Amino acid sequence: MSNLFKMSFMALLITGVMALTASATKADTVTFTTTGVFSGLSVNGSGAGTSTATFGTATNNISIKFTGSNQSILVPPQNGTVNLGVFNTALNGEGADGSGILTLTINQTSPTPGSNSFTGTLSASFVFSGAGPAGGSGIVVFTPASVTIGAVTYTLSKNGTVALSVPPDDKGTFSELGNSVEATVQVSSVPEPTSMLLLGSGLIGLAGAARRKFRSNNQIDKI
Repeated sequence: MSNLFKMSFMALLITGVMALTASATKADTVTFTTTGVFSGLSVNGSGAGTSTATFGTATNNISIKFTGSNQSILVPPQNGTVNLGVFNTALNGEGADGSGILTLTINQTSPTPGSNSFTGTLSASFVFSGAGPAGGSGIVVFTPASVTIGAVTYTLSKNGTVALSVPPDDKGTFSELGNSVEATVQVSSVPEPTSMLLLGSGLIGLAGAARRKFRSNNQIDKI
């Protein structure tokens, strides 16, 4: 192998390493919002088509509210989990029970625009009797365990199960902290434009070197 080709090969090799390094170290920005809409509520429920469902009568009821999230994160590194939304609960009078479905939709704007949804099955029963405090329990179980939008995969924590906090009182006050729907976010490896440009430049350089050597050999042969 001639010195020219050795130099060209080394240049291409270095270019390839630079391209792979640039692709591996570049952090992807994932930006998305989430929304939640209730449906399929039990017979004593209201609020279908909104983000808050209420079960019971005018004086004795419980309410489950979902507040969506607005996130812009860097992946990698992914420090723990991200918040896809929060549930808050409230109770009036002696409380009530109910069930339904919450469709949690992720609307992603970058790196690739798109949307996908989790389906959460809700079951809750909260009561208040005597001097209190409020009691009972509630749970939301989401399926599937993960969804993908473009190259981004959102995987729910705790197998998609969210336990709801007991309301603080019997006066319709929503629980302050709420319960988060958490997920990990992963971006599959895809070639970055910069990496492809570096690799392409290296290939063009090698092709040019080969062409010059070919011409040089022809000129020598003609002499």
